[in-house]
Amino acid sequence: MAGIGFQLRRLTASRTYSGVLGAYASAAAISAGPWIISIVALMVLTWLLHQTLPGDQIRLFTASVTHVYAFALILTGPLQIVLTRYTADCISLKQEDRILPSFKGGVALAAVLSAILGGVFFFRFVHAPVMFSVFAAGLLVYVSCIFVASVYLSALRKYYGIVFAFAAGYGTGVIAAWQLALRHGVNGAMAGLLIGHLVLFVFLAFCIRGELKTSTGSAFAYMRSFLKFPDLMLCGLYYNLGIWIDKFLFWWLSQSNVRVSGALHAAPDYDLAIYLSLLSIAPGMAVFILQVETDFAEKFHDYFETVNEGGTLSEVISAKHRLIISLRDGFNRLLKVQGVTTALLVIYANELTAWFNVSFIQIGIFRITLFGTFLLVMFLAMLTVLFYFNDRSGALLCSFVFLVSNGLLSAATVVQNEAWYGFGFVVAAGLALFIAAARVNS
Repeated sequence: MAGIGFQLRRLTASRTYSGVLGAYASAAAISAGPWIISIVALMVLTWLLHQTLPGDQIRLFTASVTHVYAFALILTGPLQIVLTRYTADCISLKQEDRILPSFKGGVALAAVLSAILGGVFFFRFVHAPVMFSVFAAGLLVYVSCIFVASVYLSALRKYYGIVFAFAAGYGTGVIAAWQLALRHGVNGAMAGLLIGHLVLFVFLAFCIRGELKTSTGSAFAYMRSFLKFPDLMLCGLYYNLGIWIDKFLFWWLSQSNVRVSGALHAAPDYDLAIYLSLLSIAPGMAVFILQVETDFAEKFHDYFETVNEGGTLSEVISAKHRLIISLRDGFNRLLKVQGVTTALLVIYANELTAWFNVSFIQIGIFRITLFGTFLLVMFLAMLTVLFYFNDRSGALLCSFVFLVSNGLLSAATVVQNEAWYGFGFVVAAGLALFIAAARVNS
């Protein structure tokens, strides 16, 4: 977070409304953008495509995009966290010229793996037109590359370029999908969304290449980190699989599940509710970048620099206290912002969901899963602190507990009626947060 986070904090320090608003909007776009892009795109596109495509084609499109994002997040999760550690080590060792090659190598690996997975899944297990399968597999490649690129965004200083990239990618994808759907049906819709993601990735790559100008070393030097930190790789896998395990279970096992095409399934009651609740993470993620991680990272660096450079005992203790105060203040602010956001959404759920034609059952699931996303944001913040302190075993334990508990508890609720939907996700996030908070406090 040594780059863009500090630049955004300078905006908030200006105390102007435009500066503060710009900083939080930029932080939200950068931190939550890759995560919620599919949700926003699907909502807008679904509304537009209902005027153009028949219902079965819309279901094929939305289910395919949802599976693309699930596969991309799970596939690149281990790669993202290893690249993050490798980049942090390069900065600590003052070998910044090795960062850009790792970006190229990471993108290349993600592209190859996602192309194989996308080709096998959409051509072998989905009954769809050939060109649709081609575009869907291509979308998986670009979404995976965007997730890899997001690792490097926090090291950049030109935040406005990143915000422009997201705006251009979102806008192009929605407009192109809508216009091409008018002429070529569902194939055109998928092709348009693919074009939007291509635009987004090209702009992000341009921003990264423009700032990380020097480049020496192998593009795959980071691969040694997989052997050095296998627990980090498992953390990335467990956490991201834990995010999606409840969705898979509802797609496959719930009473309301719908078989869209071949292996493509959906659970309309649960899907819309959980995706709407995930949109609520944007305020918390913005605070996470601007307050928790950036300020904490600065105090963290000061503490270890004091120790390593032979500071006096009183200086070390003072640096430790500043570190603890920064962490406590950051979590308090995160708790307030995300807590207020969650409370308001729960209270006004009926009014807000009226725009999306949400059923009574979906409103109930939405209210329940809002608490789950609140706990999830807090858990993510705690997990990041564990990584800072190199408590990899603690982070692995928390991620594994989240995955297993979300899987088991969601499976238990799936066989019950709709009144229980979402409780598995809430309890799993709460349990993982409790363990992570205990480790951080210790």
